[in-house]
Amino acid sequence: MPNNCQDGTKQGRRPSNPHPGARQARARGGTKNVERCLKHLRHLSPLLLALCLGWPQPVLPAPTQVGRQAELVDPHEAWWFYRPERVESEKPEELLDILGIRKGDVVADIGAGPGFFSLRAARRVGPTGRVLAVDIQRDMLDGLERMARQSGFDNIVPILGDVDDPKLPENSVDVVLIISAYHEFSHPESMMRHILGAMKRDARMLMVEYKAEDPDSRVAPAHKMNGLDILREMSAFGFKREIVVDIIPTQHVYVFGKDIRSN
Repeated sequence: MPNNCQDGTKQGRRPSNPHPGARQARARGGTKNVERCLKHLRHLSPLLLALCLGWPQPVLPAPTQVGRQAELVDPHEAWWFYRPERVESEKPEELLDILGIRKGDVVADIGAGPGFFSLRAARRVGPTGRVLAVDIQRDMLDGLERMARQSGFDNIVPILGDVDDPKLPENSVDVVLIISAYHEFSHPESMMRHILGAMKRDARMLMVEYKAEDPDSRVAPAHKMNGLDILREMSAFGFKREIVVDIIPTQHVYVFGKDIRSN
């Protein structure tokens, strides 16, 4: 485990587009396949990229449950997930390194969007593994499937989930990724109950959210979370905090396991 993993509390969350100046859509870093498939998209404007990848009109979010605001990312803004600076600022490879993903593993990417993390996980699990890419917006999954084909991955399984159920098989998942997506859960208790049931006994879950406590954050309030709230909710839902990772100043990064005592 890297030295920057510590037993403290950190916190975070995601915006639709927290950086108005980001005007390009390409992946810098990650797999060579991803780089090659995105190379011809580097100089496209966000609008042209959205048209190129075929993301149409956004799907309206479902009604939220009391006490939880859910604001989904517009599929037209899916280019933002592949903004050049994200590899440096949000360290996707370093985050995946922490989880120790192995060949043959099953990784569930919840709120996968257009596949920024799914593609990287697919390379790590190899042809004998699978990435279950879950999203509740069909348009996002369509874009992800196109990216997977262009990158040469056939081990990504897109799953159209519901707002209260990710539609994952029971006791099937080795690693869960919830990257800047938990704040969008309109039914967090139901979602996390299903995720818990899908996790194997020794599975690990990575959760990343933008910090609501950061006074300098440019991220919209609806896309940030307080770290203590995350920890309290995960404990109530049957998860135990394993480590807190301090490598991204603007984001909370937690790794959770199943709390066997409550399951």
